Amino acid sequence: MRNRDRKRMRGEGAFGAIVGIGLLIVAMVAGFKIIPLHYHGNEIKDAMNEAANFGGVKSLDKIQYDVYHKAQELGVPLPLTEVKARMEGSNLVLEAKYTQTTEVFGYKYVYNFDYSTRRPTF
Repeated sequence: MRNRDRKRMRGEGAFGAIVGIGLLIVAMVAGFKIIPLHYHGNEIKDAMNEAANFGGVKSLDKIQYDVYHKAQELGVPLPLTEVKARMEGSNLVLEAKYTQTTEVFGYKYVYNFDYSTRRPTF
Protein backbone atom coordinates (compact mmCIF):
# COMPACT_ATOMS: atom_id res chain seq x y z
CA MET A 1 0.00 0.00 0.00
CA ARG A 2 2.80 2.40 0.70
CA ASN A 3 4.33 1.81 -2.68
CA ARG A 4 0.99 2.47 -4.36
CA ASP A 5 0.61 5.84 -2.52
CA ARG A 6 4.05 6.94 -3.64
CA LYS A 7 3.25 6.26 -7.29
CA ARG A 8 0.14 8.40 -7.09
CA MET A 9 2.05 11.38 -5.62
CA ARG A 10 4.84 11.35 -8.19
CA GLY A 11 4.99 14.53 -10.35
CA GLU A 12 2.51 16.60 -8.37
CA GLY A 13 5.10 19.34 -7.75
CA ALA A 14 5.99 19.73 -11.43
CA PHE A 15 3.03 22.01 -12.22
CA GLY A 16 4.01 24.47 -9.50
CA ALA A 17 7.61 24.50 -10.69
CA ILE A 18 6.53 25.19 -14.29
CA VAL A 19 4.26 28.05 -13.20
CA GLY A 20 7.05 29.49 -11.03
CA ILE A 21 9.58 29.33 -13.84
CA GLY A 22 7.06 30.93 -16.21
CA LEU A 23 6.44 33.82 -13.81
CA LEU A 24 10.19 34.26 -13.35
CA ILE A 25 10.69 34.50 -17.12
CA VAL A 26 7.86 37.06 -17.43
CA ALA A 27 9.40 39.17 -14.64
CA MET A 28 12.85 38.97 -16.24
CA VAL A 29 11.58 40.08 -19.66
CA ALA A 30 9.63 42.97 -18.12
CA GLY A 31 12.63 43.99 -16.03
CA PHE A 32 14.89 43.79 -19.08
CA LYS A 33 12.77 46.46 -20.77
CA ILE A 34 11.83 48.67 -17.79
CA ILE A 35 14.95 48.78 -15.61
CA PRO A 36 17.17 50.50 -18.25
CA LEU A 37 14.68 53.39 -18.47
CA HIS A 38 14.98 54.06 -14.75
CA TYR A 39 18.75 53.54 -14.80
CA HIS A 40 19.23 56.07 -17.61
CA GLY A 41 16.94 58.52 -15.80
CA ASN A 42 19.12 58.26 -12.70
CA GLU A 43 22.26 58.72 -14.80
CA ILE A 44 20.82 61.95 -16.24
CA LYS A 45 19.85 63.08 -12.74
CA ASP A 46 23.45 62.50 -11.60
CA ALA A 47 24.75 64.41 -14.64
CA MET A 48 22.44 67.31 -13.79
CA ASN A 49 23.67 67.41 -10.18
CA GLU A 50 27.29 67.30 -11.32
CA ALA A 51 26.75 70.02 -13.93
CA ALA A 52 24.97 72.18 -11.36
CA ASN A 53 28.00 71.96 -9.08
CA PHE A 54 30.00 73.83 -11.73
CA GLY A 55 27.44 76.63 -12.09
CA GLY A 56 29.86 79.33 -11.03
CA VAL A 57 32.56 78.19 -13.46
CA LYS A 58 30.71 77.27 -16.66
CA SER A 59 28.23 79.22 -18.74
CA LEU A 60 24.55 78.25 -18.74
CA ASP A 61 24.76 77.12 -22.37
CA LYS A 62 27.69 74.83 -21.58
CA ILE A 63 25.83 73.33 -18.60
CA GLN A 64 22.77 72.68 -20.77
CA TYR A 65 24.90 71.06 -23.44
CA ASP A 66 26.69 68.83 -20.91
CA VAL A 67 23.35 67.38 -19.72
CA TYR A 68 22.12 67.04 -23.30
CA HIS A 69 25.36 65.31 -24.33
CA LYS A 70 25.03 62.79 -21.47
CA ALA A 71 21.46 62.02 -22.58
CA GLN A 72 22.64 61.43 -26.14
CA GLU A 73 25.36 59.09 -24.87
CA LEU A 74 22.72 57.04 -23.08
CA GLY A 75 20.33 57.05 -26.04
CA VAL A 76 17.65 58.98 -24.15
CA PRO A 77 15.20 61.10 -26.19
CA LEU A 78 15.94 64.35 -24.32
CA PRO A 79 15.91 67.30 -26.73
CA LEU A 80 18.19 70.25 -26.05
CA THR A 81 15.13 72.53 -25.82
CA GLU A 82 13.89 70.57 -22.78
CA VAL A 83 17.09 71.11 -20.81
CA LYS A 84 16.78 74.48 -19.11
CA ALA A 85 19.38 76.26 -17.01
CA ARG A 86 18.76 79.62 -15.36
CA MET A 87 20.01 81.72 -12.49
CA GLU A 88 17.69 82.65 -9.64
CA GLY A 89 19.59 85.02 -7.42
CA SER A 90 22.77 83.18 -6.47
CA ASN A 91 21.29 79.75 -7.26
CA LEU A 92 21.57 77.77 -10.46
CA VAL A 93 18.34 75.98 -11.39
CA LEU A 94 18.63 73.13 -13.86
CA GLU A 95 15.55 71.35 -15.28
CA ALA A 96 15.06 68.50 -17.72
CA LYS A 97 11.93 66.77 -18.93
CA TYR A 98 11.27 63.88 -21.32
CA THR A 99 8.96 60.91 -21.82
CA GLN A 100 9.98 57.46 -22.98
CA THR A 101 7.62 54.59 -23.86
CA THR A 102 8.30 50.88 -24.09
CA GLU A 103 5.98 47.96 -24.75
CA VAL A 104 5.97 44.94 -22.47
CA PHE A 105 3.67 42.05 -23.48
CA GLY A 106 1.26 44.42 -25.24
CA TYR A 107 1.16 46.90 -22.35
CA LYS A 108 2.67 50.31 -22.97
CA TYR A 109 4.84 51.48 -20.09
CA VAL A 110 5.41 55.25 -20.06
CA TYR A 111 8.37 56.62 -18.13
CA ASN A 112 8.07 60.35 -17.39
CA PHE A 113 11.30 62.05 -16.36
CA ASP A 114 10.79 65.52 -14.89
CA TYR A 115 13.62 66.57 -12.62
CA SER A 116 15.01 69.86 -11.41
CA THR A 117 17.96 70.68 -9.21
CA ARG A 118 18.95 73.90 -7.47
CA ARG A 119 22.50 74.59 -6.33
CA PRO A 120 24.17 77.72 -4.97
CA THR A 121 26.94 79.22 -7.08
CA PHE A 122 30.15 80.50 -5.59
